[in-house]
Amino acid sequence: MELPKDAVLVDTRPRPAYEAGHLPGARHLDLSAPRFRLREESELRALEAGLTELFQTLGLKSPVVLYDEGLTSRLCRTAFFLGLGGLEVRLWTEGWEELATEKETPKPEPSDTLAHLQRDWLLTADEAARHPLLLDVRSPEEHKGLVHPPCCPRGGRIPGSRNAPLELFFEPEGLLARLGLEPGQEVGVYCHSGARSAVAFFVLRRLGVRARNYLGSMHEWLQEGLPTEP
Repeated sequence: MELPKDAVLVDTRPRPAYEAGHLPGARHLDLSAPRFRLREESELRALEAGLTELFQTLGLKSPVVLYDEGLTSRLCRTAFFLGLGGLEVRLWTEGWEELATEKETPKPEPSDTLAHLQRDWLLTADEAARHPLLLDVRSPEEHKGLVHPPCCPRGGRIPGSRNAPLELFFEPEGLLARLGLEPGQEVGVYCHSGARSAVAFFVLRRLGVRARNYLGSMHEWLQEGLPTEP
């Protein structure tokens, strides 16, 4: 991969892997875990303010190249947050490994970057509830409500959603035909926590589909007491 000029590097791997050797100047950042309630305008503005603080503290500015060991949900959810805040993001999934020899943690200069939410990237729960084309990228068993994580009180799916297991997205050739999608079409994606769906989001965007990620996904949906199928 040819790095853009003045690119800021972000390593999303686990901290021990980063400390064992990372690309020169790379910051460490993993946003695969944080969960926010994002239904009210005030909550969206709070997220925007939090992203501004993060960008400025880590000295983040466009373009940002994020790398990890493959197209992981950890990489994609972190990149989703940065892109949602308005940064230009690129994913680097292989070919960087031999260059990851730096062990000193950088001390970046703070930036003056302001986050501006890219609302066409995001679905809130209320938007997901009325979206005409919503893909559930969890496993068929999760989609059918047969299994669910221990943090959720029950299983189920968002009413009207179609199942498109994440495995499909790792073979992008012919993916749109298999899903019945067209370039330029808008589609919503969700999973349990917005991580697997972030992978699908970036794959679909690369194929020209106007994907939007329901970041809260089933974890938020169930916490809010919203209706499920079956």
